[in-house]
Amino acid sequence: MPEIKAYAPGIYPRSEELVQATRDLDRGRTTREAVERRRREDLVALLQAQEEAGLDYLSDGLLAWQDIFRPFCEAARGLEPGPLTRFLNTNTFYRAPVATGEPPTLEAPLGPPYFEAGELPRGRWVATLPSPHAMAAFAADGLDARELARRVIRPQIEWLAEHGCALVVLQEAALFGGNVDLRSLAAALEELKGPLPLALQLPFGDAGEVLGELVELEVEAIGVDFYSTDVEALPRPFPKTLLAGVIDARNSLLEDPQEVAKFGRRLLEELEGGLHLVPNGDLQFVPERIARQKLARLGEAAKILKEER
Repeated sequence: MPEIKAYAPGIYPRSEELVQATRDLDRGRTTREAVERRRREDLVALLQAQEEAGLDYLSDGLLAWQDIFRPFCEAARGLEPGPLTRFLNTNTFYRAPVATGEPPTLEAPLGPPYFEAGELPRGRWVATLPSPHAMAAFAADGLDARELARRVIRPQIEWLAEHGCALVVLQEAALFGGNVDLRSLAAALEELKGPLPLALQLPFGDAGEVLGELVELEVEAIGVDFYSTDVEALPRPFPKTLLAGVIDARNSLLEDPQEVAKFGRRLLEELEGGLHLVPNGDLQFVPERIARQKLARLGEAAKILKEER
């Protein structure tokens, strides 16, 4: 029987209190220490919510991340944050990576507060990173995906492996719209093989046209948004672990765990690898109180499927 897991990679929404504390810091009304205390409280609440939901892997929610690229743009030599750019068809923006002229190099991997390894159980936590292909594609000017993989993303993955991470989810949002050349993506992924299992997640888009080619890539799992992708587009049998985007991260309506489990049963009939139930993208696009309920419903759907095995 395929392995069934549930977890929520990506950026998690901040509480109203943390959002307000951050605004107060910008206006000089509070201290950075006070904001960090509030962020710590958010982290503790998030970990508790995931445990109560029965999720198999835990995430720290990337609560210190402004967007999926920014920490690396600020930490890597040869990169800097560029112009504000809308992220896909969402109501959020990212700072487009900009090359400064020298080869991009992550001189020191990101630790706390960007990755809270000390707060997460070794061997049972999932980390989210930008796909180097997406980082290059969304850059304001020319960046090479393979160079980013080797010099920026791989050192971070090696650090994650040393600190007990179980799985890295690479967020890949640059494969939609047709006429996609997957060679640069494949070359970048070659640079990342080894330290940890890799999942390539395609959030908030129809992956149907590229799934047949994606299953040939050097990753253990592929993430599909089933709110945008027809299940009939899955290659059959699906040879890798499937990160099934069954919780809608852009809609505050709450999913029925029974309906999610029903869809999961349908997917299980098509798989050679495991079935991992996840949101279809970052939960940051809904309020935190809604995200917490979505975590609970995700865990309940997985529990139903596990009990039927």
